[in-house]
Amino acid sequence: GETILQAADRAGVADIPRLCYKEGYRSDGNCRSCMVEIEGERVLAPSCCRYPQQGMKVNSKSERAIHSQKMVLELLLADMPDSGKSPYTPNSELDDWVEKLGLGNPRFSRRIQPVFDNSHPAMSVNLDACIQCTRCV
Repeated sequence: GETILQAADRAGVADIPRLCYKEGYRSDGNCRSCMVEIEGERVLAPSCCRYPQQGMKVNSKSERAIHSQKMVLELLLADMPDSGKSPYTPNSELDDWVEKLGLGNPRFSRRIQPVFDNSHPAMSVNLDACIQCTRCV
């Protein structure tokens, strides 16, 4: 079956943020940017890995859902490296969603970036902009 996110995309009813979701990949719900409110449930649900049920009422634009979506994006944005010191590009999917949701500069201070580890002779991985989405592995 299809997830709430896929159903919303197919129906064209909502533009729900997503970073870890990619068509054709397993949805793990790691980034939590696609949170929606489901009537009668206490907690929000990640729409990328939750399946709709008969009679389920889902709201991706409720105050709670929007607040959660914005908070997740704001925290992830604050976690990104300084563009002058990293190959991170400010034209990423994260930046696209930040713009779509009208977020400004994050209220949170940026984290100290890990030292680049290039010690393995066969591979080099730079995780300073990693959001744990699992799309690259």
